[in-house]
Amino acid sequence: MVVAKRCVAEKTREKGQRCRKVKARRRAFKKLAMHRGISQVLICQKQHDRRAPMRNKDDTKQAAASMARRLRSVVGEEAVERVARETGFLQRKRKVSPLGLAVACLSTLGTGPVTWLADILRTFNNNSAASVQYKPFHNQLRKKAFAEFLRRLLVEALTTLTRPVLEAVPEGKLARFRDIVVHDGTSLALKDTLADQWPGRFTKISPAAVELHVTMNAFEDGPVAITLTADKEAERQFAPNADELNGCLLLEDRGYQSQKLFCEFKANDVSFIVRGTKNIRPVIRAARDHNGRRCRHLRHLEGRTLTWKFLPQGQNLDLDIEWPGASGRSYLGRLVVFYKRGKRNAKEFTYLHTNLDRAEFSATEVGQLYRLRWQIELLFKEWKSHANLHKFDTSMPAIAEGMLWASLIVAIIKRGLAHGAEYVLGIELSTERVAKAARHFLDDIVRALFSRGSSLSGAVRNAFDFFRVNARRAHPERDRRTGRLAPGLRPIACLT
Repeated sequence: MVVAKRCVAEKTREKGQRCRKVKARRRAFKKLAMHRGISQVLICQKQHDRRAPMRNKDDTKQAAASMARRLRSVVGEEAVERVARETGFLQRKRKVSPLGLAVACLSTLGTGPVTWLADILRTFNNNSAASVQYKPFHNQLRKKAFAEFLRRLLVEALTTLTRPVLEAVPEGKLARFRDIVVHDGTSLALKDTLADQWPGRFTKISPAAVELHVTMNAFEDGPVAITLTADKEAERQFAPNADELNGCLLLEDRGYQSQKLFCEFKANDVSFIVRGTKNIRPVIRAARDHNGRRCRHLRHLEGRTLTWKFLPQGQNLDLDIEWPGASGRSYLGRLVVFYKRGKRNAKEFTYLHTNLDRAEFSATEVGQLYRLRWQIELLFKEWKSHANLHKFDTSMPAIAEGMLWASLIVAIIKRGLAHGAEYVLGIELSTERVAKAARHFLDDIVRALFSRGSSLSGAVRNAFDFFRVNARRAHPERDRRTGRLAPGLRPIACLT
């Protein structure tokens, strides 16, 4: 009996100890939760402070409806059939309709890696609940009008879906330019059997190749003109004409270095920054440091022919040059020289031809402006990585060309959605993140294009909500310090 009472007492005591430990643990957790709660509130407040003011739901609905109307005017049923009839691609209605084919191309090329044309056929059958075989599907693609049909759709997309997203800071140095134009080209290999139609420059490596000559507007953050030619063609003839660029700033790579063009730019009031090649041999008429000052230690360069051998190591220069031409006329201009260390500490320099006034734009500012040209390289990377801009295993010229146009259409649509969302959300978005994550929103938009109801507007609104969470620019403040906004640009969408 006594033993039993002792056992009960020990159990009661152990139970009381456990209860006290549990209560103590709960009090500790409660204190910790309170501290964590304060920390979370502060962090959320800081994140909320960085955000732009949220638009209300009515604004979002109206903007989504406006974007849906734009999309329908480009790849809607009426627009697509009209273009198909005008180009001769649609002569009588078949199971493979122009809208179904266009939408299948956009959905397949825009949402993931694609290698075979059969991938597009599977998407078409899934969207239209059909069972079309490969042969009749291929017969539609091989039509000569197929490439022209998609090219016309691309023109409609460029006209309808592009808008200004950046502007010069008021009273800044860039406010004097009407536009900032970037021009460059990118090459693509095709199947070797297309060498007669599209001859390439490197006949042993890629006998068949094409080049896309692209003119990009930095204020619109997208292309405004695209020309497709054989890769063997000289690229300089496809550059924008000087008389079309009055009041603009033009940025070009070293392939467009030309005394004749520089003189035309000056005559038409076109500002330019063009990268130079190392093999030019102009005469140095005046040598200045990067601040524009004529220094005693640089006087030995004046009157000498420009070569890397005589340029000082570790120093940026601002030169006045006289460049004799083949016609006997000499080009007088400004050449900014940037030093960079090469392999094994060898001297390497970057030449930038420009006609910008030295009193207004220093050598450092010229280099900062020229960095905007990198945006077109990022555009090419986006096309090739996230829009399947590559060769397909086909010997049909119409199919090879049409697939290129289709890839560009889907790239323009994704970038147009990103820019439209910036206006609605009031935040800066990454077009690369939008292009990369297209599989999460593009299929819904494509399916809605088949219906005539309001489902397209809802799909666009869902895409905007997805961008707000998953497609923000990673470092907007760094963009202002050292990125694309550093020369004196600002996003329009974040001003309202």
